[in-house]
Amino acid sequence: MSKNEISEQDRRRKKALIVFQVLLYSYLLGLFLFQLHLYSLSDW
Repeated sequence: MSKNEISEQDRRRKKALIVFQVLLYSYLLGLFLFQLHLYSLSDW
């Protein structure tokens, strides 16, 4: 196992982590906005 192989694997792992975080936060934001929308509908 060469050093280059390890860094390549590390880069892939970091990229996967970033993608996962973006998906997670966009999902949470979507839920939050959906709840705000429901609250605004129930207020009327």
